[in-house]
Amino acid sequence: MRSRLTTGGARVVALGLLVTGAVVAAPTSASADTAVTGDAPATATAVAVFTGEPADTAIELPAREAAALETAEARAEGRPDALAPPFYDPGTARVSAPVVSTGDVTAVPYAAAAIPISNLVDESGVDETVPGEAADKEEPTTSAATRGGTVAAQAFPTLYYPATPTAKYSLSRLSAVRDEVLTAGLVGQASMYSAYVDAPRNRVVVEASAVTEGMRTALATRYAADLVALRLTPGETAGVSQARHNDTSPFYGGAKMGPDGCTIGFSWTHEGARYFVTAGHCTTASQNVYMDRYSSAVGKVIDDNWNNSTGSVKINGASYYSGDLSLVKMNSGFGMTARMWTGGPTSSTNRPVAGPASRSPKIGDKYCTGGSTKGSICNWKVVATGTTVRYDDGTVARNMTKGTKHGHCTAPGDSGGPIFTINSAGKIVAKGIHSGGGGGGGDHFTGSLESPCREWFTDIRLAEKILPGIIYKY
Repeated sequence: MRSRLTTGGARVVALGLLVTGAVVAAPTSASADTAVTGDAPATATAVAVFTGEPADTAIELPAREAAALETAEARAEGRPDALAPPFYDPGTARVSAPVVSTGDVTAVPYAAAAIPISNLVDESGVDETVPGEAADKEEPTTSAATRGGTVAAQAFPTLYYPATPTAKYSLSRLSAVRDEVLTAGLVGQASMYSAYVDAPRNRVVVEASAVTEGMRTALATRYAADLVALRLTPGETAGVSQARHNDTSPFYGGAKMGPDGCTIGFSWTHEGARYFVTAGHCTTASQNVYMDRYSSAVGKVIDDNWNNSTGSVKINGASYYSGDLSLVKMNSGFGMTARMWTGGPTSSTNRPVAGPASRSPKIGDKYCTGGSTKGSICNWKVVATGTTVRYDDGTVARNMTKGTKHGHCTAPGDSGGPIFTINSAGKIVAKGIHSGGGGGGGDHFTGSLESPCREWFTDIRLAEKILPGIIYKY
């Protein structure tokens, strides 16, 4: 089985500079090597350190604001040098679309322009439910007899106006720092395992298993003391890459891949042919893919965005990273269908796939994982988007979504599996493809007082954007 878990320190790969500043040499003084064990404010020469999750990661966005934030994010991506990452402000209960002072007089009216929001936003695919903890429970199969049409409601768009505060750092600046900081050769690099843009605070947060004064100084020197902050998570790392067993053709999402051991994500279709999408690190470009029940190859990798030595790569002419993905085309005699295994790892229950979520993940969203090792695990909560994560084998996944929970965690073999919710019709709504996770020790379980499970996935809408074809839906 493919695994990112290693016994030694993570390999460091030095990349070309994406932002200004020189590589900082290792500290030579004893004080620079002093361990930091708690919260510490930023100074002129050192970045801030904090512990625990920011309070705003516990907020679940109202549907209207989540839809407005989706549009605001697209606007920022279109003008990344003039706009900062947008966010939902719980204090004002309003989406903020910050503008950077660049001299572009069109930036504010562009960011502040009205956003049409349908009154049916809750029924557009965002209307999803997350079952309770389901690692060892089977869920009922949705049968064809339960399917039926409903009378379509009429949409009445209303206008939403985001706030436009001023921010110091642009989306392009923050993204550049996030993308390079884990591989820049800085002091304490081996302890740093994840980086994400903290939009409300207009900074990049670097998560680290240990922090020293030397790390604080190095980050402030290379970037700026207010541009980066360290989140201390003692003893934690990104962990290991993460099968339903003995599935037969046509295969369902959530089935175990063999013989290395990963999980099929979702059925896919392109120009009438059948495919499936899984994690890029589970496969090798242009190579065959096998299942345990068959001696011959069931498919072949025709596209992926993962270098098995370094991690995420840009593909198909894109200027951005697209997580950890592989697209497998089925060989003659084998197929996929628009259903997904649910319940435990040996479950025989399944549900139809309704299609992809109508928007990208947002902080506070809840979801389920569906790997073949641990089965369906729900009550995950998104705590960061657009994340860069360095796994324990040194590979770096970029443009990932991070989730956490207590209770059952994912485990090796779950990689490539579906990220999903269930809509009011009992169908699967595709949210993403599981890449890796950690936490829970040998039994992959965390209690309420322990550090939470950690999980990273690729947004399914990003997969539809970068790969040929779309999800095959029921």
